[in-house]
Amino acid sequence: MKLNEAIREYELRREEGLKEAEKLRKKYDKWLGKKKKELLKAVEKLEKARPPKKVDEKLLQIVETDRRNYVNAIRHALEGIQTIDDLGKRLQDLAKVHFDYGKHVIILFEKEVYAINSLLKELTEGYAKFRSELEESIPPKIDVVAKLEELRETHREFLEKREAISRLARKLEELRSNLEYVVSSEEFVETNREIQDISKEIRSVELELRSKVSKLQKPLKRMRLGGIADEVARDSGVALERPNEFLSLLKAVYPKLDGKAQKSARWLMENFEERLSEMSALRSKLEELSKRREEILGDTAQVQAEFQAIERELSILAEDVKKLEKKLLRLENELKAELEKLEAYLGERIELTSSPP
Repeated sequence: MKLNEAIREYELRREEGLKEAEKLRKKYDKWLGKKKKELLKAVEKLEKARPPKKVDEKLLQIVETDRRNYVNAIRHALEGIQTIDDLGKRLQDLAKVHFDYGKHVIILFEKEVYAINSLLKELTEGYAKFRSELEESIPPKIDVVAKLEELRETHREFLEKREAISRLARKLEELRSNLEYVVSSEEFVETNREIQDISKEIRSVELELRSKVSKLQKPLKRMRLGGIADEVARDSGVALERPNEFLSLLKAVYPKLDGKAQKSARWLMENFEERLSEMSALRSKLEELSKRREEILGDTAQVQAEFQAIERELSILAEDVKKLEKKLLRLENELKAELEKLEAYLGERIELTSSPP
């Protein structure tokens, strides 16, 4: 049997089963109405029954209290039972009332309580019979159509996400090529090389000056002059930051120096300003080159931003695809289970003309 034929057959049988179930409910609702009347009569008999004579007063007091509660609770429970389905929801309440209060009431009103118990048992058995007949009349719930549609929709979404990944991957490769073209251009490469060379020269000059200044740090520390002298003794970079003050300091302490320290001081007094000017010129050149490099890369700023945005979107899509793959596998297994249930119910093998998606 083909799938669409199997589904039509199942839906036809289910529709007939639901009609049969409605007839069944009406039948048992009528039966329930009779049983309710019988139970209410039995409760009324219990309510009007007189207790035996010569009963312990304390026992009588306990039983009478429970009898009132028992009668009221059963009547209240029955008020909420209008249909056979209501009965199924309230059977547990009736059983609890019967157990909680009936266990004491039966001591003095055995006949009446047994009559109520017998009717409650009939209600329980009648409801069980109703459920059994109902299950036989209505086909089991089989969600082939719903599962098939969900599987198809998920598969469509899966294909759309994969296509989006392919499209974005192509766009990403195009942007990558554009960026590589810019950073590999002769102008960019040459500018970058000059920046590296000048940066190296600046570091070299700075290192030379710091090295000379460092030879003065111990003597300056011993002199305990305070002010800039102590600062230079702690950090040679202070001399480069405050050159005029440093040169004034050198002239003041030069006569007190000897050996390597005096030699370094002499070199600094002769070359310090020249080297600083050289560093300043190099930094100006470096700034010009950096601006030039930024100009070259300026056209790629938007491309880089787009590149990063696409990378983030690809990451999200890849995660979505993983989740959809798991969902597809789950739905395929669930559909297979539903088809097996449908085959078992119809007693025929179902043919799938193509894969579900």
